[in-house]
Amino acid sequence: MDPHPIAGVVWYAIGRFYEAEDGSLQDLGYFAHLGGIEPLFDGPHHGESSAFFTFRAEPFTARKFQNGDLSVSLDTTGSFTLYLNREPCGDFSRPETFSRGEPIATFQRLSSVVGTSVGPLGTNLFSAALRSSTTFHFQGRSWNLERLLPHGITQLGVASTTPMTPPEGFKTVTPFVGSAMAAGGSVRWP
Repeated sequence: MDPHPIAGVVWYAIGRFYEAEDGSLQDLGYFAHLGGIEPLFDGPHHGESSAFFTFRAEPFTARKFQNGDLSVSLDTTGSFTLYLNREPCGDFSRPETFSRGEPIATFQRLSSVVGTSVGPLGTNLFSAALRSSTTFHFQGRSWNLERLLPHGITQLGVASTTPMTPPEGFKTVTPFVGSAMAAGGSVRWP
C-alpha cells in the first residue's frame, strides 16, 4: 500500500451518531472505501452486516447553539478506533457490534468538531491524528494504516436530520457519510 498524496481521498465511512439517555454521543459505522484494501465486504451484499472494517468512537459530549435556522453543535475532542472484523457482524440496532473486531488503528480528533444542521441536512468537518496503528494480515497481505495515513485525516461529513428510531438505551440516532483525505505535514496528536 503506497501512501496517498496530501489531500488524497483515503476513506468513505458510512455510519450513525447515537445520543445516549445521559446526553453523551458516539459515532460508529463501516467503510465503503479504505485506501487500497480489498475486499471490504464479505459477499455481494454491501452494508454493515458484511463489512470487514468498522469504527467506533469513545463517548463524547457536545454543546448546542442556535443561530437563526442553523443548529450548531460543538463536540469535544476524543478518539475513535478502526477494527478488522474477520467475521462481519455489524448491526446498527446493536452499536456494540462495531467494536468487536481486532483494533487496527486509533485516531485522536485534534480540536473541537463543529457540526451544523439546517433543514434536512447536517455537516461537520474535523481533523484527527493517527495515535496508534498495528500491522494486520488480510487477504494474504500485510497492512498497516500508518503507511497510508502517517499524519492522520481530515474528514467532511454529511448527515440527515430526519428522525430515525433509536435502539434501546439511546434517545436519538442520526445517519451520516464521511469522506476523509490524508492529512499532510507534521500533524501529530497532542
